[in-house]
Amino acid sequence: MKKQFFSAAAALAALAITACGSQFAPTSTTAAATTAAATTEAATTEAAAEAETLTGEAEGFGGKVTVELTVKEGTITDAVITGDGETPAVGGAALDTLKEQVIAANGPAIDGVSGATVTSTAVKNAVSAAMGLPVEEPETKAAAVSAPAEIVPVEGGIQMGQVITAAHGNKCFSQVTAVVKDDVVIAAYIDEYQFGAADSVTGVPNGDDKDNFGAGFADGQILFSKRVNADYYSKNMAEKAGSTVRLNDNYDEIQKFAVGKTLDQLLAYKDDATAVDAVSGATLADTGNYLAAIGEAGKAAQKTQAVEFNGSSEDLKLNMAIGAAHGNKCFSTAAVLTDGENVILSWIDDFQFGSSADVQGVPNSDDTDNFGAGYADPANVLFSKRVNADYYSDLMNKKANATVRIDENYNAIQNHVNGMSISDVKALSEKDDAVDAVSGATLADTAGYVGLIAEAAK
Repeated sequence: MKKQFFSAAAALAALAITACGSQFAPTSTTAAATTAAATTEAATTEAAAEAETLTGEAEGFGGKVTVELTVKEGTITDAVITGDGETPAVGGAALDTLKEQVIAANGPAIDGVSGATVTSTAVKNAVSAAMGLPVEEPETKAAAVSAPAEIVPVEGGIQMGQVITAAHGNKCFSQVTAVVKDDVVIAAYIDEYQFGAADSVTGVPNGDDKDNFGAGFADGQILFSKRVNADYYSKNMAEKAGSTVRLNDNYDEIQKFAVGKTLDQLLAYKDDATAVDAVSGATLADTGNYLAAIGEAGKAAQKTQAVEFNGSSEDLKLNMAIGAAHGNKCFSTAAVLTDGENVILSWIDDFQFGSSADVQGVPNSDDTDNFGAGYADPANVLFSKRVNADYYSDLMNKKANATVRIDENYNAIQNHVNGMSISDVKALSEKDDAVDAVSGATLADTAGYVGLIAEAAK
């Protein structure tokens, strides 16, 4: 039911009409003319009073949201809503719907638009301000408190592993790295990749090469790292869900929480909606799945070659770099564990497009309504060369008579740089004959991979 509200101006106009009508009797031409003139003036005054313009504003996502209401006889008949600072594809796109809701509700009691929470609240408050009603106060939440990572003593062999999984829904895939001492995590790193508008995000390397790697993307789309685009993605999180914690900060809090936990403890959090309550400073609904993914990466690490390290987890830092170590048909990633001066452990992978009939695509590739919609051709999917090492190694053999598998090449490069100083790794990457220095490696772009490790180690 629409609420009615009346202005003082309308009431005064009604009184004026009554007063004018009682002062004169229509007994002469002069009196009649005077009465007609008074009636016309009163009618004009009443008509003007019937149409009021009320204006209010409130703080939106990107600045002020302004509402201009047209009101006749207590009913909102039109609304003009402006919010130039709102994200065009989110809050900006919601303004027309919010206008219809304001008119239908005859006030601020609107449902809002899903995915544009901040803009919806701003419109409610602007309408309330225009009508002289109480403005909705924002919910006060306790500030997210970051907890320090547990310090784990380390003596002996440590190992690194990585998984490509889907920790967060069907619109992206996750790349999660873990370092373990036996079955305890001592370091972890999370990143995710999603498709977005090519003019809004920084795409992965070679993404803009439409004759090669970029040819795999749907028109106007590009694959991007959420960490590299943390400002953009965090802004969207705030706009769509009112998030107050940046995405990269969420990842970091989850990583810190995982340190000191056993793999089984982390795996137990899979699909646990309450896991977010256990991680201080984190707000992501899928926190449990990220923790479980770290556990899975830890399990993968237990199958890799160990290196000796004596110290504690607080002496170590795990980082990742994204680059183009091998030509223009793929992009490369390098995860690196350092102690500040030396490379302790490293992990290389490449991502390339291939036929879905031949390769196992990254998670969610087959969901053509979500992540898979970012492909130019659903049958040509993005794949990890490590995950598809058998396929890619066979391809290398057929095309270039390669005798060393792709994963064995990666491992040979990693094993060579592990234990080297960061400065020595960088120096090696600048040598044209770097491949000759790395025992067991045959890749012509060995120097490129070494350089990416050096970049991640900085």
